Amino acid sequence: MTDKIVIRQLKTMPELDATVELQRAVWGMRDVEVASPHTLRAIVHSGGAVFGAMLGGALVGFCFGFAARRDGELWLWSHMAAAHPDYQGRGIGFRLKQAQRKWALAQGFRWMAWTFDPMQAGNANFNFNRLGVTARHYSANHYGEMLDGLNAGLASDRLEAQWQLNAPRVVELAQGRLRGAGAGLAEARPLVWVDAAGALQSDAGTAFDQARFAIEIPVDIAALKQGDIEYARTWQLLVRQAMLALFDANYAVTGFQRSAGKAWYIVTRES
Repeated sequence: MTDKIVIRQLKTMPELDATVELQRAVWGMRDVEVASPHTLRAIVHSGGAVFGAMLGGALVGFCFGFAARRDGELWLWSHMAAAHPDYQGRGIGFRLKQAQRKWALAQGFRWMAWTFDPMQAGNANFNFNRLGVTARHYSANHYGEMLDGLNAGLASDRLEAQWQLNAPRVVELAQGRLRGAGAGLAEARPLVWVDAAGALQSDAGTAFDQARFAIEIPVDIAALKQGDIEYARTWQLLVRQAMLALFDANYAVTGFQRSAGKAWYIVTRES
């Protein structure tokens, strides 16, 4: 197929209706879990925006958000963003988020935020190294039990990505002048990790007196859940405990790094 992927706003009911099958394809959602096209229509009608990635007339990706008040300021809360599994790895997610960012800046927003599963290394890499987010909040079992294809089996823990839309690093990443960044793994003290024997280790009871800590997550949580769900649940719990303790001690997740077949969050003390 030679058609070019085009990012544009979705406004009509037929366009918004097409998001239903896309959500099912991406998440394996039940009807009750799908974002309603009627809700999306209300967002569009009230001045918001739903963005779609179109390929030859077919919807292959979409994202949407709504305004939310944080600390006396309006932020854009980006609730869903997805690319069809058959078209992932083609930069659709990046282009959708940048279109959403450009629109948000034009509306006067300075910040955008969303939640994601902290055990998903691919999402973490995208958020920290392609977009340039920071994370300061962790919500345990945020949605309660989820039964869709991606989330079933683990508690629905979520890390909140905060995107400062005109921060220098964010602008450089958006313009393609920066890819990733040395996240500081070499200088970080491990807080949760897997040892050489494959055993999970945690030092969450330590004094938080380091500038940086590192928290290891699975490289492929889907494969781990399929192979050993109890191990995955234990790992998630250790990550949760470490993140909550660090955030209480005024740290923030500032980066994500893959190294030697492992995946790590970099957590930095804030002044």
